[in-house]
Amino acid sequence: DPAKLATSIMREYRITSADLLAREDISVDQLVDVIVGNRVYKPCCYFYNKIDTITVEEVDQLARMPHSLVGSVAKKYNIAEPLEDDPLKAMIWDYLGLTRIYTKRKGTQPDLNEPVVLSAIRKGTTVMALCQNISTQMLRDFNFAMVWGKSAKHSPQRCGVNHPLQDEDVVQIVTKTNAQQRQDKNYQSMVQGFSDKYHKKKFDAKKKKQGKLRR
Repeated sequence: DPAKLATSIMREYRITSADLLAREDISVDQLVDVIVGNRVYKPCCYFYNKIDTITVEEVDQLARMPHSLVGSVAKKYNIAEPLEDDPLKAMIWDYLGLTRIYTKRKGTQPDLNEPVVLSAIRKGTTVMALCQNISTQMLRDFNFAMVWGKSAKHSPQRCGVNHPLQDEDVVQIVTKTNAQQRQDKNYQSMVQGFSDKYHKKKFDAKKKKQGKLRR
């Protein structure tokens, strides 16, 4: 009985009063992982190589397995050269939830040569994730973002940090002005922090120089 099994497992972890909801068929290991709470499942895909050496029936069986792709490196089937597009790269890109975001400065054209690549399974694909990938200081001084592309209702659209981005969007980050930064409640502590770091760095450099002169 699944209910009795789940109850006995939860009692082993000293959980005697709880509501357990499973939205899909799960194994005992998966239930234990959720109870323990220190395991994270990542998407996985399988590529079966050398299909040119097995029968059509075996290829069909492998191709029908979940999260699977069949191919042949020797025959260049479903896998191409490193810089060429192919089904395997597309599958990996999809499973990792990768999104290419192009950035631009005010008054300039976007840089279409080196996109910032965000991942849905890591930091996410929001404007906040973009700022975190570029600089934590940019996130701290963030004012708003101008977005062009699929995720924008109109081009450009003024967005906040929680705006979800889509592949090949163009984003311009607008930071707070000096006047806006001074109005921030944490402004004084931030300035003090910068001052402390500067003086510490200056003191360490002076101490290092004196140490060399003594030698």
